[in-house]
Amino acid sequence: MFQVHTKSIRILREWLDGISYSTLNSRMMQFLDQTGLLYPDFNKFMGRIDRINPLYAFIFSIFRLGQPTERSYLDGFLPSAVIDALLETGLLEQKGKYYQMPQIGILPLGGMYFATGLPKSYPTVLRDSKYVPVNQSIPLMMDEIASQPVGDDFLEFRADYGILANMAAAKGFKNVRILPKCPEYIPFIQLNFALNNHQNEIITDVCCEKYDLIVCIHLSVMEKIEIKNRDIPDEKDTIQMFSIFRQMKETGQAILLLESAGTIDEITVNEGLKEVGGFNIQSVVLDKIQYPPFVMANSVQSSWEKQFELVPYEYDDYARKTIESSESKIFVFNQLLKINRRKEVDFVLYPFYNPKYTDPVFNYASFIV
Repeated sequence: MFQVHTKSIRILREWLDGISYSTLNSRMMQFLDQTGLLYPDFNKFMGRIDRINPLYAFIFSIFRLGQPTERSYLDGFLPSAVIDALLETGLLEQKGKYYQMPQIGILPLGGMYFATGLPKSYPTVLRDSKYVPVNQSIPLMMDEIASQPVGDDFLEFRADYGILANMAAAKGFKNVRILPKCPEYIPFIQLNFALNNHQNEIITDVCCEKYDLIVCIHLSVMEKIEIKNRDIPDEKDTIQMFSIFRQMKETGQAILLLESAGTIDEITVNEGLKEVGGFNIQSVVLDKIQYPPFVMANSVQSSWEKQFELVPYEYDDYARKTIESSESKIFVFNQLLKINRRKEVDFVLYPFYNPKYTDPVFNYASFIV
């Protein structure tokens, strides 16, 4: 898919640095009134394109929106060496008389560059594309990594684009290892590390190593919605997650971004960690996303009411306050969990969260198991 040619990658990196691509992206998002979002609104950009410098509009449309273009425009706006580098690495493909990125974009984050999937809402993206966009909470995870003390050993579990592992490499971790979500993402990981001039090791097992920091984004709900025809082995991933947390050093920490909706994913994780023993969990609800039930039919919501019958009785109230549903809506919650081995701290689950309640005991209650 992608070819990591050292010279071409260096040319692209130097060109992106030279045009201040990260600053250009920030200013463009500000112009579109979408500061803080990772992906711009396609229609809003097209509606204002006549008010944008033609060079900036061209770069943004190709690299952020994945729009096709003709060779004459490429030659008019981009240096020939950059065009050749894009073609040689596979970041740009020729289809007839048009040139286009393969349903991906170049996302600037934290002073680095990442090839990622694009939103399915873009007309430049096919409905059967298997690459999903980056979760909106990824900058928060990057900030969490930046706030950690530098250690020797780092692991990103279920990695797609290797963004968190690149952040760890930039932070100064010596041994950065990645366990990909699936083999299809390995070319992205290799490309993104090369683009940012970082080193990493892609692995298939973690049983022999101990880590100072383990991070994971477990977004099975979103993946089931975005990739309807693809198997997402949630239970296998969750079980593997428990064994991986065992690989934390005594002074280590794990940071997990977890989705929970019409499943008992989060409760399964909490129960599993409790059974493994020796772990302390602290969690905070970041946000909730509303979906109409039909979107989740035959996947997440298929056994909605039966879910509560599977929940241990002591968690029933917890589940009902965390998960909301009705005939017209369903909510998916994003939670940030921090896990460590501090023996002196009891196993804690919090918060019990429901926006309908105003009493703080419901919003941020603690529960000692």
